[in-house]
Amino acid sequence: SSLMPRGYPTPMWASASMGGYFGAELKYAGYDGIIIQGRADTPCYLLIEDDKVSLEDAQDLWGKGTFATQQELKARHSKLHQIAAIGPAGENLVRFACITHRLTNAVGNGGFGGVMGSKKLKAIVVRGTRGFPIAQPEAFLKAVADVWYLVRGGLSCIGKIEQGFPYLACTHGCSVKCWTRIYPAKDRFGSASQVNMTTCVDAVWRGGSGEYKARSPQGKTLNIPKIKGFGGIGIDLANLAEAMGITAWAYHTWGRYFRALKELGIDEIDGEPLDIDNPEWWRDWILNVSYRRGLGNDIAEDFCRFYEKHPIGPPELAEFTASAGSRGHGWHREGRLMEPHPSPFWEYGALLYAVSTRDVTPSTHGFFFLNGLFGQPSEPKKPEDISISLLNLVEKVYGSRKAIYPGTDYIEHVVAWHQYRSVIKDSMGLCDWVFPVLRKTFDTKEEMEQAVRRGESIYGDLTAEARLFQSCTGIDLDIKEMEQPIAERIVNLERAIEIRNNGRERSLDEAVIPHFQWPSKVDGTHLSEDAHEFRELLDRYYELRGWDKTTGWPKPEKLRELGLDDVAETLESLLLARAR
Repeated sequence: SSLMPRGYPTPMWASASMGGYFGAELKYAGYDGIIIQGRADTPCYLLIEDDKVSLEDAQDLWGKGTFATQQELKARHSKLHQIAAIGPAGENLVRFACITHRLTNAVGNGGFGGVMGSKKLKAIVVRGTRGFPIAQPEAFLKAVADVWYLVRGGLSCIGKIEQGFPYLACTHGCSVKCWTRIYPAKDRFGSASQVNMTTCVDAVWRGGSGEYKARSPQGKTLNIPKIKGFGGIGIDLANLAEAMGITAWAYHTWGRYFRALKELGIDEIDGEPLDIDNPEWWRDWILNVSYRRGLGNDIAEDFCRFYEKHPIGPPELAEFTASAGSRGHGWHREGRLMEPHPSPFWEYGALLYAVSTRDVTPSTHGFFFLNGLFGQPSEPKKPEDISISLLNLVEKVYGSRKAIYPGTDYIEHVVAWHQYRSVIKDSMGLCDWVFPVLRKTFDTKEEMEQAVRRGESIYGDLTAEARLFQSCTGIDLDIKEMEQPIAERIVNLERAIEIRNNGRERSLDEAVIPHFQWPSKVDGTHLSEDAHEFRELLDRYYELRGWDKTTGWPKPEKLRELGLDDVAETLESLLLARAR
């Protein structure tokens, strides 16, 4: 976690995570985390080898891509050393620069690569040889085996694990079915890697992504065409973006924006032609952004700040692409730009965006995995049309069948629960594509469909995290205690940090409203013109949280209830200062 350069309208506190082997290696060296303060005078990297910790000279690495940097450091130390590094984008303080590990494991969307760049910290290199003692080895191995059986197909997939090339686990110890693939790359653009670890993000460079057309309650129209994929050359473009250290999501945001401009007859920006069907143009775009050359210098400030300086295209196109509501990140995964989430799934996303400090896809999107069971209706579903298996599942998970009814009736409870579970899995270093274990997996799609048709239970195991934690650490915490008060305390503390640092209040939470007034791609649902239903939902969320409905601030009594007395005093002093 850190101050997030990408945050809009101001940089804000946020957290991020990545897969791979880095976190496990750090634990094997004996550390739960690293706090980095200050700024070096010249480029350096942090070397951690068990008890031995040092800052090493990195002037010869400055300017190298993330792949070349890792290759050089492994040659210098060993192949067993695990490395998190930045590329030229981080060095040049691009607001959407990544910290990259291995191929595409990355702290990607917040711009934390720029934070490392500002500190002249090129990389963190770790080797741990201590291992980690397990409190109850037999119980832990049994818990791992039981949980693995429940999730072996991965919550976003169905079927048995696929092994061997081109399949690859993206993180330490993972053995569930997922979308990660290894593809050969010709390295046409000098990324220093001849393979690409393709995830859902990088795949768009290769295969493209869908379109969006809609009319808002105010009568405005949007037509955002499908963005083009470049096939094998697209794999090389994705690798170049990863090597430079910019988030691969950049193509989702900028590709759609540029193509929408082309549809409007706009073929250039400040004399720069938009030759967006040419992969060589995108190669130059990646390099110009990473090195802040020409128009790339303004693009490096990210979309919202770019549009302030270059207001090209209608304001509704800019708002739909990225805004204060998305905290400066490109909007996605909430039912409009990428995937066809019907009601109530996009409403979950709307409330999560409202009360978060960053794009909410990482860690907080577990309810999306129920979307496939719900289906893609062309109009809002009636409760009687929802399968009994799904109704029973959401009642067991969330406490009410209303959680799956279209509309906003129960959304505040679902969102609060997923925020707790997000804190738990981030604290434990668990995969956000597996946990929480809402439903069990099946070996074939037909098996799952038959179970749903018969109305059988498809429930997973909401206690999985606690079972793993207890047997691993020997600390007797049940899942309810992990949720409340522990995760609840962290949610309130995160909110308080943003209030103290940036004066966060309800008005910024409501900045999501214009985006969600555009209809869902599937069932046509959206917020009304006055968005009264969303403001009422926000009231209910604040009340559930114990936050003031006028300001959106945690109430002092709630903070003291959670043992955050010093935080309560800080917020009380800020309120007094505002009153003066």
